Amino acid sequence: MQSIKRIGPGEIAAIAAVIMTVVAIVLVTMGRDMGTAILVIFIGTYAIISSEKVNRTAMSLLGMALVGVILWIGSSPDENIFEELIVHIEWTTIIFVIAMSVIVSVAASSGLFQYIALRIAKPSGGDHKNLFITFLVFVAGISLFFDTVSTMLIIAPLTIEICKALEIDFKPFLVSEAIVCNFSSIPSIVGAVPNLVIAGETGLDVGFLFLTFMPLSIILFLVSLPILLRWYGKTFGTTDEYRVDVVFSIAPTTMIKDRWDFNISAVAIIFLVIGFALGPSYGIVPPMTALLIASFMLLLAHEKANEFLNRIGWPTVFFLVGLFGLVVALELTGLIDALGDVVGAIVGDNATFATVFLVWIPAMLSAFLDNLPVSAVLAPIARDFAIVSPVIPLALVFAVNIGGYIFTPLGSPANMVAIGLSEAEHNPIPFIEFMKIGTLLGMIHLAIGTGYLLLITALLGG
Repeated sequence: MQSIKRIGPGEIAAIAAVIMTVVAIVLVTMGRDMGTAILVIFIGTYAIISSEKVNRTAMSLLGMALVGVILWIGSSPDENIFEELIVHIEWTTIIFVIAMSVIVSVAASSGLFQYIALRIAKPSGGDHKNLFITFLVFVAGISLFFDTVSTMLIIAPLTIEICKALEIDFKPFLVSEAIVCNFSSIPSIVGAVPNLVIAGETGLDVGFLFLTFMPLSIILFLVSLPILLRWYGKTFGTTDEYRVDVVFSIAPTTMIKDRWDFNISAVAIIFLVIGFALGPSYGIVPPMTALLIASFMLLLAHEKANEFLNRIGWPTVFFLVGLFGLVVALELTGLIDALGDVVGAIVGDNATFATVFLVWIPAMLSAFLDNLPVSAVLAPIARDFAIVSPVIPLALVFAVNIGGYIFTPLGSPANMVAIGLSEAEHNPIPFIEFMKIGTLLGMIHLAIGTGYLLLITALLGG
């Protein structure tokens, strides 16, 4: 007798997608309520994605396609509203993600990051505490120039290899690095994709962002480091001198896999940093800088260019396309404006309350949802409330980055990179462990950041 195939998560998700599609079509055809229909698709799509039982890229693209169908049904025949939806997608952010992926891919394959890791790890002498501090300082530094996912893709594999060679448990390192890269990215427009989305929507000045948040980022690091050292202190020790000698007797230059790509990558990253720092003063936005450098790196890579292109995180890219399509649909139907009206009725013109509100509420949302959709939905609201106080867009940037690691590790893709790599090593990071230290630090960071932003508000006369 032929066995009946068991219904899996994919089939359940497909059934849920059909149900929400039918509900949305009924709403738009019977009552011409296009806004509610779009909202059903948006909530349903993200509920299915958040279950982590299906491919998030596939579901994101399906959600975008479904809102396209709803817009087509609810519009007049002479309107090409789906084309309008496509035009308004945040293509600059998507180009930035692709370009940065290319740069990281070429640099990693050249051995540049391995070379740097061995250089910075050697002075620790095998002392676990010193190595821990060294890696966290390194993460805090590069987080200003790479987005959080790129930062973790650079540092996490290197951390695992060095920790394995020195017989150190790498899990405390990965958890701490993920948390540090999240809050260290706050002062930089390129430090996290949500920063770029919020800045693009609100017109947030790059220099204002950096000058305001760099002191706070340093404060958060100085507060976090003793807590992390105390939390993981019992796991630290010193590796046997013989093993340390074996590991660190390796010349860093042996890490260089391709001298040509190594030199290109080193020069490219120098220009990248200069471009990010000086470009905005001349109207050159970070995606333009990243694309220019990435395309030159591919051109100079000759026959290996296709290999580097294949290493781009295309699932993430297409996830962003679908996500931004869903958010644009909310904008086209006036739902974001309506949400802004609700928030406006709550906060009024009180700059202090508005700042506190846009720190804690988005942070709580980001704890359970990916911080990117939270940023995309709330950025237009932050833009409108910037007239109340210029600190409001800053509050949203701060909130979504900190919210990425409180309560759950699901709020930030960087956390998931760390967890995924630990699972690949068959030594997974316990969910509860990440939740404990992430929530403890996150709540402390939110309290410090709220006070800091209120001080800035007062200084600016808000």
